[in-house]
Amino acid sequence: MSLTYRGVDYEQVTPQVAISEEVIGRYRGAVATRHVAKQVKADHPQGLKYRGAVVR
Repeated sequence: MSLTYRGVDYEQVTPQVAISEEVIGRYRGAVATRHVAKQVKADHPQGLKYRGAVVR
């Protein structure tokens, strides 16, 4: 998919995330589910500052 923002063209990058569906119960007779990521990788950026304070 080609996108344009303020005259600049760029391609949308969609990350591939493996998910599983988990049944959490029933609500008004229907099965209630939620999607859970199998591998969650959250990298914390180094050197991040907020209002002059270093975020750890």
